[in-house]
Amino acid sequence: MTRNRLGPNVTPEMSTALFINGIYDAVLTDILAAQAAQGGGESFLQPYKGSVISMLRANPPTPASPVRLYISTTENLSKICYTAEIVKWEDKRHLSEERRQTVLRYLETYQAKECGLFRGTELGEGKAVNLITIRNLRLLSNCPLTNVLTKKSDGLPLKARTRAGGWSEVYEPADLGIIKFSTVETEESSSRKLTEEIQRARNLDPDALQRRLAAAPRMPERVQIISVGYRRNADVIVAVLTRANGICERCEKPAPFLRRTDGTPFLEVHHRTPLANGGEDTTENALALCPNCHREVHHG
Repeated sequence: MTRNRLGPNVTPEMSTALFINGIYDAVLTDILAAQAAQGGGESFLQPYKGSVISMLRANPPTPASPVRLYISTTENLSKICYTAEIVKWEDKRHLSEERRQTVLRYLETYQAKECGLFRGTELGEGKAVNLITIRNLRLLSNCPLTNVLTKKSDGLPLKARTRAGGWSEVYEPADLGIIKFSTVETEESSSRKLTEEIQRARNLDPDALQRRLAAAPRMPERVQIISVGYRRNADVIVAVLTRANGICERCEKPAPFLRRTDGTPFLEVHHRTPLANGGEDTTENALALCPNCHREVHHG
């Protein structure tokens, strides 16, 4: 890529990357879940702007030649919270119908919140024209400030913005060691690790516990938790709750409260043989349980 000018901290050998300002954390969380479910794979981003990303149009990325992506979130505009690789760029206005349907099927399965934006029914026409295909989205543990990136346009550090939206072509940090990936843990291993640490804490004498509390960091470490879920059959859930008629099928007591959303008795549908262990998603393998019984069968 050609460079317009070089700042004091930029050398001709430095490669460029894309910084996107202020993506909803929920969108990125869905992508992490999709990666976990597929064991990797590609996902999509649709930045909220009606102009094309010129650096990607001029030099289209490919899986063999990806472009590094840095992302701040709407909740934290001053820091780089995620990184990924861009492997494809498309202008949504020029997609073939076949490609459009392929992308929509993926979004419906893994990124349902993005379907309205892709169809153009959200934000009006002319918005979010860029369709970015990414892979290897990673949460950063240290979340460095955006000023560790240098803008290609003027060679100056990238300032934090006060509003979400837009992007900048930036130079990669001279010291890539400042980008620290968060620890990746499965939901099961994270839960097991916490249980073990709780048990060790219970074995401490009160003075030792207080010393550890005084020395502990106030802010928790950011970790990336991956989990695999199952697309449940809504008909099974309705049939089991109807069968229970507001009575827990284990303790045979009425549901403890009514749902705020629709006023129905609050019972939870539990699988006798868990889906993760090969259990079927059927009414025969399911029970309607009150929250106490549901917790007990899992943890009691």
